[in-house]
Amino acid sequence: MEHSHALATPSYRGDVDRCRLLCASIDRFVSGHAMHYLLVEDRDLPLFRDLEGPRRRILPESQLLPAWLKPRPDPFSLGRRRVWTGMRALGRGLPPLRGWHAQQLRKFAVAAVAPEEVILFADSDMLFVRPFDLAGLERGGAVRLYRKPDAITAGMARHRPWCENAAALLGIGAPSYPGPDYINNMVSWRSDHVRGLLAHVERLSGRDWVSAIARDRQFSEYMLYGYYVEQVLGLEAAGHWPDARELCKVYWFPEDVTGLDLLKSFEEVLEPWQVAVGVQSFIGQPLDRVRALFERQASV
Repeated sequence: MEHSHALATPSYRGDVDRCRLLCASIDRFVSGHAMHYLLVEDRDLPLFRDLEGPRRRILPESQLLPAWLKPRPDPFSLGRRRVWTGMRALGRGLPPLRGWHAQQLRKFAVAAVAPEEVILFADSDMLFVRPFDLAGLERGGAVRLYRKPDAITAGMARHRPWCENAAALLGIGAPSYPGPDYINNMVSWRSDHVRGLLAHVERLSGRDWVSAIARDRQFSEYMLYGYYVEQVLGLEAAGHWPDARELCKVYWFPEDVTGLDLLKSFEEVLEPWQVAVGVQSFIGQPLDRVRALFERQASV
């Protein structure tokens, strides 16, 4: 049985132009979804509102996260950055959170409330460059889960706290290494399992899920979901099939973009199964160059 599908994109004002390009690429290349949700901070709503349409909805953070967790100017950055905190959040034991923490929490929240059964996450600094039908995530009624075996080793200092935090939140044994990695672009979740995951965390912790997850800032939404469906439910019982292929070609670091300005088409760098390209916003690649390559691709 095929499920209903949606896309979800957490974004913010600094990425609004990249998000516009993502939306244009979805409108050009993507099918099989009922809705595309843009998850943004309330103050950014006016910047994104014109992107709404019959199959695209803007969800402000106030509809997703509790009222006691509010974004505020970070005094240590002279107000250039934001922190998510407040007296009630501090009283719950939460440290001040950064924007990437809030974006991860929004992903859990939208997947928990969306009427669609499968949510595919598409970051705002990526774009689709080939036709993609979300029905392709399905295989015999099971939903694709990005899972790269033995990809996280004991020496990966950034990843280990994410793994150990996920295991503690879920009440399972300490992770062993090497272990699977679930972090990537174009990750798909089943909404019913997100609701089950959050309820599981609340039962074990005796706290609301936001407080339980965010009291330690070293968390990864994708590791937590991956551990839950594999080690608590079991992948087959959860209706997931594992796939180690990366559907999105990502430029993560400045050195990765060497030669990008010489490309005539994204087709020159894509694997046969890849349908999207991600160019991280912090590596300094001009958006005009990425847009020009997209427009060339879209005109074919």
